[in-house]
Amino acid sequence: MDFYLDSADYGKITEYVEAYNIKGVTSNPTIIVKDKADIMKLIEVIPKDKELFVQVISDELEGIIEETKKLMSLSENIIVKIPATPNGLKAIKILKEQNIKTLATGIYSVEQALMAANCGAAYVAPYVNRICDLEIDGVKAALEIQKTFKQQNIDCKVLAASFKNMMQVKELMINGIDAVTISADLMEKLIYNKNTEYAVKDFVSAWKDYTGNDTLDL
Repeated sequence: MDFYLDSADYGKITEYVEAYNIKGVTSNPTIIVKDKADIMKLIEVIPKDKELFVQVISDELEGIIEETKKLMSLSENIIVKIPATPNGLKAIKILKEQNIKTLATGIYSVEQALMAANCGAAYVAPYVNRICDLEIDGVKAALEIQKTFKQQNIDCKVLAASFKNMMQVKELMINGIDAVTISADLMEKLIYNKNTEYAVKDFVSAWKDYTGNDTLDL
């Protein structure tokens, strides 16, 4: 499966993406505003072999298409996120006919995901925790989308988004989700486990007591 960092924080992108083989970075207007970021700067920060997902603002058909093409002209790394509104789906279809890959974002159901894939989206992004906020199991919804795509041989990846905790991410991971995009806070929990640190200290302590060195000293 693929891991993406859901952030526009330049420091976190530099810290995590290359070092831990993260597939790329996802953003949306809210994230860019929160992190006080700039799209051009994001392009500069992200390694050239990584993907950057950037979302359109317009909800008018022509505006969506125009913004998509402008964004793609900025970098070969960019994949455009288009909300799965009626106009968004129309735009995805038109862009697919022009061999332009898009991600349908704001997915809340299997039916919506299927329609986005039918229109030609290369990715769909179910909002796991936001679905949970509707008193629906968001993890189950994302996995149902994944299962349906596999059963019907639909060429569209599920990039699950919007997480509150690691349990949501874990359930998707162990059940074979295509990809997840997670915040820097949750990424830290994937990378760091204090119990591993405790074990390492025990190993080093035992070795130092035995040899007097805190390295192998070969």
